[in-house]
Amino acid sequence: MEPKSVFERVKLSLEAKNIRAPHYMLIALICVITSLAVLEYSSNYVYVVMIDDREIGVVQDASDVELFVDDLTERCGELYGMHIKPGKKIALIKEFRPESETQTETVQQTIRSSLGLLTDAKILLINGTPALALPEDCELDLLITSLAAAYSRNQGNVTTLESIVTDELTLESARVEPSEVSTVEEAVAYLASSNSGKPMQASSLTGTTNRGSFFSRYSGNLSSPTHSGFIPNEYVQDTSQSIEPAFVNVRTLEELTVREPIPFATEVEYDEEMWIVQKDVLEEGRDGTKEITYHITRESGVEVARSKVGEKVVEEPVTQLEVHGTAQVPNIGSGRFIWPVEDGGEITPGRGFSEWHTGIDIAADLGRNILAADSGVVWFSGRGGSQGNYIIIYHGSYWTLYLHNEVNLVNKGDQVEKGEVIGRVGSTGRSSGPHLHFEIRMDDGTGEWLGYYQHKPIDPLRFFNP
Repeated sequence: MEPKSVFERVKLSLEAKNIRAPHYMLIALICVITSLAVLEYSSNYVYVVMIDDREIGVVQDASDVELFVDDLTERCGELYGMHIKPGKKIALIKEFRPESETQTETVQQTIRSSLGLLTDAKILLINGTPALALPEDCELDLLITSLAAAYSRNQGNVTTLESIVTDELTLESARVEPSEVSTVEEAVAYLASSNSGKPMQASSLTGTTNRGSFFSRYSGNLSSPTHSGFIPNEYVQDTSQSIEPAFVNVRTLEELTVREPIPFATEVEYDEEMWIVQKDVLEEGRDGTKEITYHITRESGVEVARSKVGEKVVEEPVTQLEVHGTAQVPNIGSGRFIWPVEDGGEITPGRGFSEWHTGIDIAADLGRNILAADSGVVWFSGRGGSQGNYIIIYHGSYWTLYLHNEVNLVNKGDQVEKGEVIGRVGSTGRSSGPHLHFEIRMDDGTGEWLGYYQHKPIDPLRFFNP
């Protein structure tokens, strides 16, 4: 078997030539010294670690960096569930630096804090404008279908006939920070939302061109033409700005079917023996029902057009039959009035009769009886805005009004006697507290109440003392 070491080969050679032992020992010593010198010279070579052309330290063995970065990206990839790559260019440059101290731990800490991580992704562009990042395996057809489905409604009486994405959507490859990548479900929720959400930072977008390895080993200085690394493409933009949130416009056509009432008609007969304020209902009317179909166009959920495309009667309305009186209401008043609040009550200070206050306010406890000031016929009993619940009684030559009642106890057309309880004191309408606003008005000769200010108001205190 052939000797493996230089020392063994020298020994055999000397023995073959019958060289004496002292000579042999001298040659062996020379070999040892030469080997140590070569080893010492080699140890002065180190790897200079560069991140984006910036030196961060030196290491003795390149694997101290390579294995560290591999482990870092692998663990981050497991965390994000995607393939992770370094975000910055790392160069390992072998140089002769005698007496240089290695900085392995410092270099690894610097790499951990400043390397940055990227993953391959797809950038969604809406009408040419970058919107957000999606997984690398995202398919455009699936995204468009999901967006269209997000605006589809098929429930109850609404059916979506069609749903179309009207914006131009495209996907382009890029590298982004892992935290920027959205799932298709998240993207659809974001794009279909009225909220602006969190825009993706332009600084997180980089390209996919990778000319060579992330690690570039070579000897020499940084001006070496072999220096290469990660080169971003056109998606590297002004990092002082954010990409504006963009939303996808989806046009939908819905079919809506609703039921609407058909108002009943009223047929009126007239009876000369009934007063004009009296009415009888001979047969109650009932609304019918119709079913109407609309087509509704929406832009991203907002209705922009509606047209009626069909209508059918589900139930015919029933006509209401009424009898109205035509006879003039009789003059059954005496022209002499009693105090309209049972058990007294006082006029509220400053709320007596005047040009701007056409009656008197009588303060009384809530629920106290309101009395008809004279015999007559109830012309109106109902509710108004500022009046609250109120009653109007026709007495012939005069009209009396009772406002802000808690409740009315008479109906239109009722004949009432002087002193009869017609309601309860309240504070309905525009009122600051329980009281009765009482008015007396002189008939204008028509014998009919056609408007609130038709008949001239007069001071009630002319007829009685409180």
